[in-house]
Amino acid sequence: MLGHNPHGWDPDRPEWTDVVKAMIKRQYPNANLDTYSHPERPERLTAIVDRLLLEPIDGVRWMLPSPASAPQLERVHDAAYVAHIESLDGQSGWLSQDTTAVSPGSVIAARLAAGSGISAIEAIAAGEAERAFCIVRPPGHHAPADRARGFCLYNNLAVTAAHARKALGYERVMIWDLDMHHGNGTQAIFYDDPTVLVVDSHCAAPFYPGSGLLNETGAGPGLGYHLNVPLPTGFGNAALLKVFEQVVRPAARAFRPDILLVSTGFDCHYLDMVCNMNETGYAAVTQRMSNLADELCEGRLVLMLEGGYSAKALADSAYAVSQALAGKPVNTFNVLANDPGCAAASDAAAFHASSIAALKNQTH
Repeated sequence: MLGHNPHGWDPDRPEWTDVVKAMIKRQYPNANLDTYSHPERPERLTAIVDRLLLEPIDGVRWMLPSPASAPQLERVHDAAYVAHIESLDGQSGWLSQDTTAVSPGSVIAARLAAGSGISAIEAIAAGEAERAFCIVRPPGHHAPADRARGFCLYNNLAVTAAHARKALGYERVMIWDLDMHHGNGTQAIFYDDPTVLVVDSHCAAPFYPGSGLLNETGAGPGLGYHLNVPLPTGFGNAALLKVFEQVVRPAARAFRPDILLVSTGFDCHYLDMVCNMNETGYAAVTQRMSNLADELCEGRLVLMLEGGYSAKALADSAYAVSQALAGKPVNTFNVLANDPGCAAASDAAAFHASSIAALKNQTH
């Protein structure tokens, strides 16, 4: 997955470059566009892996993934789109004006990223592991069925959820996307599907990608199975823990999933300059998700890396999360004196209360 290495601007599309520069200036006013390099870079993975190898954690072992096959990808992606991405093997270029791009090694990297979740849940189903953390790139949660977007080629966690349903027979799958950005691709794929419950906490629109409003709650038979929790920028650990306590846990207890999946973006870390979480918050959330998995689905829990662009924040957060998954107690975590996300989390919980109550009636 280190072979995926998009970089810089696309000189063949100056109009896209102008749009992207404007977007970056809106979100990161102090960014130096003269020294811009692509944030979704190979060092994101090496920072995490180097830290975990330098300080091994008892109870953790490494497993190599198998690449996802075309039929596995086509459970959530259009066949024509999969064929298009596969045709780009060995090439370079932008696929979207938001700097989603391919380099010569990107296609196999994307298949490995999508296959990591499948490998993880297969290992759990076989009793070879209790939980898993998939350290992958490119990320996936912005990719809908038919296009690349937001640095994402294939929707890794959606591929994992579909495999859980179609190949392993898990009837109900729950996803929590806690990346700083709304997982618009995951939402689009499962928007009318009542077998997959999605909770998504993220920075509120108009922050990229501008979706994930409270009233985006699903369609048709999937109505009420999408619970968006838009939060103000600057939120910290306390806000995400409140999302867990007031939305994720009650929704999970009502829905009673057979497996829990988490789109784990570390870009809410304060070193990414938009929010104010740190690694203690990620560890606390992971411990609570592990306990919830033990309570509801025999411990089955898979975390999938999404965003996060500071090498130090990635290394520290992934290490803390891995410790929590391995059972190290999380006794303390840092909180802001006044976390601006707490009120928004409570507002979202009140908004979704009727949907959560309905979940219980529909799954029991």
